[in-house]
Amino acid sequence: MKRSSINPISKKQSLELEKRRELKAALIRERGAVCMTCGVRPVFPPISLSHIIPLSRGGKTDRSNAVLECNNCHQSYEKKPETRPVDSIGYKLWLAQKEDEK
Repeated sequence: MKRSSINPISKKQSLELEKRRELKAALIRERGAVCMTCGVRPVFPPISLSHIIPLSRGGKTDRSNAVLECNNCHQSYEKKPETRPVDSIGYKLWLAQKEDEK
Protein backbone atom coordinates (compact mmCIF):
# COMPACT_ATOMS: atom_id res chain seq x y z
CA MET A 1 0.00 0.00 0.00
CA LYS A 2 1.28 3.42 -0.94
CA ARG A 3 1.87 5.85 1.92
CA SER A 4 -0.11 9.10 1.72
CA SER A 5 1.85 12.34 1.37
CA ILE A 6 -0.86 14.24 3.24
CA ASN A 7 0.00 14.75 6.88
CA PRO A 8 -2.78 14.20 9.41
CA ILE A 9 -3.98 17.33 11.21
CA SER A 10 -2.85 17.93 14.76
CA LYS A 11 -5.15 17.99 17.78
CA LYS A 12 -4.76 21.79 17.96
CA GLN A 13 -5.78 22.17 14.30
CA SER A 14 -8.71 19.82 14.81
CA LEU A 15 -9.97 21.89 17.76
CA GLU A 16 -9.61 25.14 15.75
CA LEU A 17 -11.60 23.68 12.83
CA GLU A 18 -14.35 22.52 15.17
CA LYS A 19 -14.48 25.96 16.80
CA ARG A 20 -14.85 27.57 13.35
CA ARG A 21 -17.65 25.18 12.36
CA GLU A 22 -19.55 25.91 15.57
CA LEU A 23 -19.10 29.68 15.25
CA LYS A 24 -20.19 29.68 11.60
CA ALA A 25 -23.30 27.64 12.44
CA ALA A 26 -24.16 29.97 15.33
CA LEU A 27 -23.77 33.10 13.18
CA ILE A 28 -25.92 31.59 10.40
CA ARG A 29 -28.64 30.68 12.93
CA GLU A 30 -28.48 34.17 14.42
CA ARG A 31 -28.13 36.33 11.29
CA GLY A 32 -29.05 34.08 8.38
CA ALA A 33 -26.76 33.13 5.51
CA VAL A 34 -26.30 36.75 4.40
CA CYS A 35 -22.95 38.38 3.65
CA MET A 36 -22.26 40.83 6.47
CA THR A 37 -20.19 43.02 4.15
CA CYS A 38 -22.37 43.49 1.04
CA GLY A 39 -25.75 42.05 2.11
CA VAL A 40 -25.92 39.37 -0.61
CA ARG A 41 -27.34 35.91 0.10
CA PRO A 42 -24.97 33.68 -1.92
CA VAL A 43 -26.10 30.35 -3.33
CA PHE A 44 -22.85 28.96 -4.66
CA PRO A 45 -20.19 29.02 -3.41
CA PRO A 46 -21.77 29.12 0.04
CA ILE A 47 -21.11 31.79 2.64
CA SER A 48 -17.81 31.55 4.52
CA LEU A 49 -16.56 32.55 7.94
CA SER A 50 -13.89 35.25 7.72
CA HIS A 51 -11.65 36.66 10.41
CA ILE A 52 -11.55 40.46 10.64
CA ILE A 53 -8.02 40.26 12.04
CA PRO A 54 -6.44 37.18 10.41
CA LEU A 55 -5.13 34.40 12.61
CA SER A 56 -1.70 35.00 11.08
CA ARG A 57 -1.79 38.54 12.50
CA GLY A 58 -2.85 37.51 15.99
CA GLY A 59 -6.63 37.38 15.52
CA LYS A 60 -8.78 34.89 17.42
CA THR A 61 -11.69 32.73 16.37
CA ASP A 62 -14.52 34.36 18.30
CA ARG A 63 -17.66 36.42 17.62
CA SER A 64 -15.89 39.76 17.93
CA ASN A 65 -13.41 38.82 15.19
CA ALA A 66 -15.63 36.91 12.76
CA VAL A 67 -17.95 37.85 9.90
CA LEU A 68 -19.93 35.84 7.38
CA GLU A 69 -18.94 36.80 3.85
CA CYS A 70 -19.75 35.81 0.29
CA ASN A 71 -16.87 34.56 -1.84
CA ASN A 72 -16.41 37.94 -3.60
CA CYS A 73 -16.05 39.89 -0.35
CA HIS A 74 -13.85 37.23 1.20
CA GLN A 75 -11.50 37.34 -1.79
CA SER A 76 -11.46 41.16 -1.70
CA TYR A 77 -10.46 41.48 1.95
CA GLU A 78 -8.43 38.30 2.43
CA LYS A 79 -5.09 39.86 1.47
CA LYS A 80 -5.79 43.36 2.86
CA PRO A 81 -8.09 43.01 5.88
CA GLU A 82 -7.44 46.61 6.92
CA THR A 83 -9.54 47.75 3.93
CA ARG A 84 -12.67 45.92 5.16
CA PRO A 85 -15.47 48.41 5.93
CA VAL A 86 -16.30 48.49 9.63
CA ASP A 87 -19.88 49.64 9.04
CA SER A 88 -20.82 47.30 6.21
CA ILE A 89 -24.13 47.01 4.33
CA GLY A 90 -24.80 43.49 5.59
CA TYR A 91 -24.31 44.58 9.18
CA LYS A 92 -26.69 47.54 8.66
CA LEU A 93 -29.32 45.21 7.14
CA TRP A 94 -28.99 42.84 10.09
CA LEU A 95 -29.38 45.71 12.57
CA ALA A 96 -32.47 46.98 10.72
CA GLN A 97 -33.97 43.48 10.77
CA LYS A 98 -33.37 43.22 14.53
CA GLU A 99 -35.05 46.62 15.07
CA ASP A 100 -38.08 45.51 13.02
CA GLU A 101 -38.44 42.40 15.20
CA LYS A 102 -38.79 44.54 18.36
